Amino acid sequence: MSVYQSSVYKKNEVWEWCNPDSKELFEKNCKKYSNNESLKYYKENPIEYSFNNYGFRTPDDFNEEDEGNVFLGCSDTMGVGHLLENTWPYKVNKKIGGKFWNLSQSGSGIQTAFRLLYGFKDYLKVKNIFHLAYFHPRFEFIHEDSVIKLANWHIDDKIQYDNEPTVIEYWENGEKKIIEINSFKEFYVNILSNTSHKNFLFKSYIYSLKSLANEMGCNYYYLRSKDVGEKDDTIQARDLMHSTIGQQNSIYKKFLESYR
Repeated sequence: MSVYQSSVYKKNEVWEWCNPDSKELFEKNCKKYSNNESLKYYKENPIEYSFNNYGFRTPDDFNEEDEGNVFLGCSDTMGVGHLLENTWPYKVNKKIGGKFWNLSQSGSGIQTAFRLLYGFKDYLKVKNIFHLAYFHPRFEFIHEDSVIKLANWHIDDKIQYDNEPTVIEYWENGEKKIIEINSFKEFYVNILSNTSHKNFLFKSYIYSLKSLANEMGCNYYYLRSKDVGEKDDTIQARDLMHSTIGQQNSIYKKFLESYR
């Protein structure tokens, strides 16, 4: 497996919890919101995070023979806090048929989507690509044989102009690691994460993904975060932070409207 196919999750494993949907948070919320109907729902319907032979949350092991549909995105596509059958990619794939190739990664951005599609373009037979693309300041850097992911929550709120090192977290095969970088905080906040750069990066990768899909001979559909809509009063994600089941259904319907 190449670094371009690398997942933050371990392959061929089943987890009861997946950060930030943690057991500790669930127990804390159950005490704080004892009458919450969503939490009661998950007590009766526990979530299982099952990762395939490449470490992706999808019931189908990747292979070179079967044709399927690729799904790209972050935690709302991977389904953090949700039963798999309540997620929009699962519903889309069930509706249109074919193998379910879900390449989404929690905490990731558009660079991750491109890296993974590029990494599997000559391995998976892909008919359609569905991409839920959020406008997040999340970046990836290829460091030797590892992928370092950098997101806004890895950086302290206050910029320090002294010689204190900045600690950056990253994940490799399901294990959290850290590196220390001096004088990087100001660069991240003022340059990497400024709106103009994020907008340029987003547009660049959208065009790159469209071009790659064209090279692969498949359809590419994408929605932005603004298409998700506001949270509603349907069942919430188990961590009470991610999209509701109603929002997942809305995304599913919007993708079907654009599907041809």
